[in-house]
This record gives sequence, structure tokens and C-alpha cells, in this order.
Amino acid sequence: MNRTLKRLALAVLLLAAVATLQCFSTKTIGRPALPKPDFVVAQDGSTDYETIGDALDEAKVGAVILVKPGVYEETIEIEADEGPFTIVGEDPATTILDADGEYAGITLKRSGNHISGLTVKGGESHGFYIPGGRQKIDYCLVTGNGDRGIYISTMSGGGSADIDHCTIADNDVSSIYCANRVDKTTISNSILTSDSRNLAWDGDGLNLVVNFSCLQSSTAGSDVAVSGSNNIRKDPKYRSPENGDYRLKSGSPCVKTASDGSNMGCF
Repeated sequence: MNRTLKRLALAVLLLAAVATLQCFSTKTIGRPALPKPDFVVAQDGSTDYETIGDALDEAKVGAVILVKPGVYEETIEIEADEGPFTIVGEDPATTILDADGEYAGITLKRSGNHISGLTVKGGESHGFYIPGGRQKIDYCLVTGNGDRGIYISTMSGGGSADIDHCTIADNDVSSIYCANRVDKTTISNSILTSDSRNLAWDGDGLNLVVNFSCLQSSTAGSDVAVSGSNNIRKDPKYRSPENGDYRLKSGSPCVKTASDGSNMGCF
């Protein structure tokens, strides 16, 4: 075989190797692509819906609602006979649901809702209140609520949640309180920081499983998960939390230490 043919053969082999690697590298790093929406909410009048509530009023079971950046002063409550729905904020840094002193920013009662990519703040008591059903919450910033960032209760049949890639910071009483002793709630790839309690639960705590997360609290012992692994108790090194900036500084122990190789938390 002459030199030219050898080079062509080598090039073909290299291309085949690259294609093979691409076929096996299907794992998503970071936030997945936004889903195709059925409804789009925007405050600038560019769509038919200027509030999340307006879109929910017309949404059917399984609908996907995309929320454009803005500060939405409203609350969301999905009853046991409604939904489930997927509500996706375009960017948690700029897509903000402000409960403005109402009891909770988002209340979820029916199983199967998925909330992603929002900042949820301003609840008199809670950012998220989950009195029933199993819910999915990811890539959310939950901050500045009067009691708990996320309150998982048993008052309406038992709430539970899968919480992934969330930053839950500076809520007055605790980051997450899980009162459900039976159904497991999972926390993964998240950052929980609090000047008070961080994690709280009823029962033996085995119903609350925490993996690949950073938990820092000024109250020693409150953030020790009973079940789970690969957790750290270090300062996550937010950029400027006093100004509401919970992005991570260079050198943060939460950078590229999530289970998928991305950052812990929502940023």
C-alpha cells in the first residue's frame, strides 16, 4: 500500500473512532435543552399570556409551559384534580416567581408536576409547599422565604419529591423540611445553605436521601443526612449572596462535582 492510501485508511479509521465515541457519549452535562412548549408566558406582551396563572387556566393535562425572563408577582397552586403540568423557566437567574408575602410561592398537590428553572422567593412561609403527590423540582433557586425553602408535608395524603440541581439558600427556618415518614424524597446535585437549620425531617430520616450535594449550616448537625453519599459540608462560595447572586466563584467545591460532572446547584 502506498503512502497516500495509508493516509486515507488512517483518516477513515480516525473518523470511525470519533463517530463511535459520539455514539457512546450521550450523557447530558448541565441543564438539558428546554422542552417544546404548549404555552409561552412573557411579560412584554409578545405572547398570549403575561402570567403563569393565565397559561395554567387554559392548560390541559400534561401541558408544558415555558416562562420567559421577568419577575412574576403571583403564586401557583395545582390542586389534586388538576394537571400534572411542566412549568419551565428560561433561566433561574432571571425568571423569578415572587409570592410577595403570600403563604407559598408554589403549592403542588397532584403527582407528576415538574417545575424547573425558576427562582421562587417571597413566600410568607414556604417557597414550595408539597402537601400531596410526588413532584419533580430541578434547576431552581429557592431563597428568601419566611419559613422553609421546600416543605414536604403529609397533610393531604403524603407529599414527596425528587429535587435535583437546586440551590436552596437563605430561607428563614430551614432549607428543606420533610414531614412525610413513608415516601422517600431524594435530593441530588444540590446546594443547601442556611443560617438556621438546613435539613429537617420527621421520623428516622431514612425517607430523605441526599446524594452529591453540598450542605452548609451554622447549626451543627442539622445538615447531616441519614441516607445518601458523596455529600460535602463546605462553603459553596457564592459570588455575592448579599446581592442575590448565588452563582459559584472559581474554586468553589461545588464546581464540576455533581454526579454528571456539572456544577452542584442550579447555576
